[in-house]
Amino acid sequence: MAFLGLFSLLVLQSLALGTTFTDETIAELSVNMYNHLRATGEDENILFSPLSITLAMGMLELGAQGSTLKEIRHSMGYDSLTNGEEFSFLKDLSHMVTAEESQYVMKIANSLFVQNGFHISEEFLQMIKKYFNAEVNHVDFSQNVAVANYINKWVENNTNSLLKDLVSPRDFDAVTHLALINAVYFKGSWKSQFRPENTRTFSFTKDDESEVQIPMMYQQGEFYYGEFSDGSNEAGGIYQVLEIPYEGDAVSMMLVLSRQEVPLATLEPLVKAQLIEEWANSVKKQKVEVYLPRFTVEQEIDLKEVLKALGVTEVFIKNANLTALSGRK
Repeated sequence: MAFLGLFSLLVLQSLALGTTFTDETIAELSVNMYNHLRATGEDENILFSPLSITLAMGMLELGAQGSTLKEIRHSMGYDSLTNGEEFSFLKDLSHMVTAEESQYVMKIANSLFVQNGFHISEEFLQMIKKYFNAEVNHVDFSQNVAVANYINKWVENNTNSLLKDLVSPRDFDAVTHLALINAVYFKGSWKSQFRPENTRTFSFTKDDESEVQIPMMYQQGEFYYGEFSDGSNEAGGIYQVLEIPYEGDAVSMMLVLSRQEVPLATLEPLVKAQLIEEWANSVKKQKVEVYLPRFTVEQEIDLKEVLKALGVTEVFIKNANLTALSGRK
């Protein structure tokens, strides 16, 4: 039993339909990032937030001009939008997913940490506040230990102390001028709760076909479920898709399960934006027995190579055009 988990914010679709920023744009970006991470991550788990990356890149885009700006917009899938339209969408999206009346808790915090004495354009500060509600903090990056502690404390305070040690002193030195930090915190309860007394120890098959004994949550109920063909004849060529909603139905987790004889790696290349949409539109509510492993995942990812593979290269070189940020040529 091996899972490919896709954390799906289904509210994105309903919001996107009201703009020219389509849900396909969001899904395409998510899948592209996933595929690049899969190609470089060997056999590791993959955990990342497309929302967090999109917001961080949005803040960076506000400071870019010329070919640097064009690279960012193209890699993020914004070519079909009028200039700046994406910022209004990201602002509305942030407000929507963090609405206080939601039955889940989601917090988004953005901050700009700037070297003391480094000039930041007043227009940039106004725009980053308007669209991302970002704080601006002045620090001395040459004091890298103190700065790392300061930023990590800020992150802890904005993620209910769940995310610790996001940055380390080695991330900063005397030539660092700016750090854009985004933190996303989500906490939700399943619409249909797993009862603790139903948790049992079962065998779980890993990708290398070895088995481990792990606690497995269990419940029987009505869920959106479907079976799909992977185009092969192995184990009948069928894999399963299950959608488990959180309270309020605005957010759900989508799980993809290969047949026991089929390695998960054979399914991963199939994942495309259109296929995710097909899963969401094709699953039907029916009675299902659900066995779900209890797990904790932590991961640190350097997105530099992933972003470069997506086409964002100029921001990593000395001649990056970030003059909209500084207001100086």
